[in-house]
Amino acid sequence: MIHVLKHVESITQHRDRTLLELGVASALFELVKALEVNLYKVIEHGNDCFLTQVVHVGPEGVRYVQEELDDSVDTMPVAQRPEMAACVGQRHIVLRHLADTGQYLHCFPVLAEHRVLGVLEVVCSAHLSEENLGTAEGFLGLYRNYMSLLDYSERDTLTGLLNRKTFDENLGKILNALAVQRGAADDDSLLRRRQQDDGIHWLAVLDVDHFKRVNDQFGHLYGDEVLLLLARLMRDSFRHQDRLFRFGGEEFVVVLRASTEDEVAQALERLRATVEHYTFPQVGQVTISMGYTHIRSQDTIPEIVGRADEALYFAKGNGRNQIACYETLLASGQITAREQPNGSMELF
Repeated sequence: MIHVLKHVESITQHRDRTLLELGVASALFELVKALEVNLYKVIEHGNDCFLTQVVHVGPEGVRYVQEELDDSVDTMPVAQRPEMAACVGQRHIVLRHLADTGQYLHCFPVLAEHRVLGVLEVVCSAHLSEENLGTAEGFLGLYRNYMSLLDYSERDTLTGLLNRKTFDENLGKILNALAVQRGAADDDSLLRRRQQDDGIHWLAVLDVDHFKRVNDQFGHLYGDEVLLLLARLMRDSFRHQDRLFRFGGEEFVVVLRASTEDEVAQALERLRATVEHYTFPQVGQVTISMGYTHIRSQDTIPEIVGRADEALYFAKGNGRNQIACYETLLASGQITAREQPNGSMELF
């Protein structure tokens, strides 16, 4: 019992999702003497359902994926794993025995608000005892409840998108990872490759055009509904690994991965057109403007947001309902380079 409590104490001191998931999987691996423990995230895209493995714990060690940093995430249709499909579809524990290996696969659904958000897989050499089943369900409940608390603190209460506090943490992780990549470069060819990799992270700032007019003409309740529906359109337009944030008011931010500027432009233009042709209840047509920039390893968060903001101001000042890239505007001479801080500061 004391051993279990020590695992609980270790898990609940984390405020990071990855560390929390690793802690739960590692605790179960040790406590139930599993061969391996895996945590999968369930991804719904239209009518299809997919699985992404985010944590693995086995005798060889641990492996985890931070989706905002890793674009090589393996995703598979849930139908490829019948035990997973049954677990997701029926929302209860499913056991499968593999005759060729003798392994027993125990699949536990991770439930939240009547949806299956993930599957916890515990692989053992024998059927879990009642005691160990109870242990697994207890840690799954701990994980689910703790994730709900993290969601509450990380999400915007109106739209359900990530909030400003979480934005700083997410972008900080990306910049740290890029800095580590640059520091790990041992030769010129590797350095060149790492510098090229910098361009796969992009940030876009999105603003609703004439939103004050919407609030003044229709009232704040309809204004809030516009923001809520816009958030839904954003979720449908971007991939699951892209990060969507509400900064406050009518301003949103997207952090996404793409190999080229053209890919980013296509994704943002798709959202812009979708919003333009969507009929918002009572309000009718609403348009958005966006500015975007690519994230470099030497950047700071204020520099990145500042560049995207400058591109956004250009888009709004030149007709609205359009997207603008900071680097393209700079290269064409339509804007001038932003002044960088000189490192000195006066306090008054």
